[in-house]
Amino acid sequence: MDDDGTTLILTRPADRSEDFLSLCEARMGRRLPSIISPVIEITPHGDLPNLDLYQTVILTSASAVSRLGDEKYLSGRKVVTVGERTAQLARELGAHANCLGEDIESFLASDVPIETPALHCRGVHARGNLAERLSKRGVETDEAVIYDQVQKPLNAAARAVLAGKGRVILPLFSPRSAKLVSQSRAASADTIIIAMSRAVADEWQGGGDVRIAQEPTSAAMVDRVIEAF
Repeated sequence: MDDDGTTLILTRPADRSEDFLSLCEARMGRRLPSIISPVIEITPHGDLPNLDLYQTVILTSASAVSRLGDEKYLSGRKVVTVGERTAQLARELGAHANCLGEDIESFLASDVPIETPALHCRGVHARGNLAERLSKRGVETDEAVIYDQVQKPLNAAARAVLAGKGRVILPLFSPRSAKLVSQSRAASADTIIIAMSRAVADEWQGGGDVRIAQEPTSAAMVDRVIEAF
């Protein structure tokens, strides 16, 4: 491989890993040695809620947007999000979407009013207790669990590279993925971990050189990956 054996290992769901790889390659101006090995599979969970009962839908991930993916389901809805990318995906499905912050804390710090009642559509595994914290502030918020994040092991190619003598760049986008990869990683490779936030870095228990993105965005993660190469 190029770059003295440097390999980029991507562990998000396949479509998001491919999108991120494309961003990195566009910045580098060439193909990058890479392995895509999702450690989480997004699957539907439960029935979809009746959004007509709510003034605002709160979405904190692209997976939530995908689960609500029928254009008619989100079309015309007032949506507030964590992450501009999530807002953009919701807009593509016809929602009137506004990003209030790039993480839960900045979302909660926003002074943009949220029309109530509101509904937070989330996954089985979620952090931040968003609905509860909003409700305690007088923003009436329910929650609906609409997808699951099912654990998957690293594939054989990823395990082989991590157990080798080369160099690995490993971007991690969520605390849960950091924990799962830590648990399944038997590594001797020289590994640079690119954590999207301090919360992600705190869940990493696998050693190596841990670097944190300047802000919790894909663009900042790309910056760190490019620096690492």
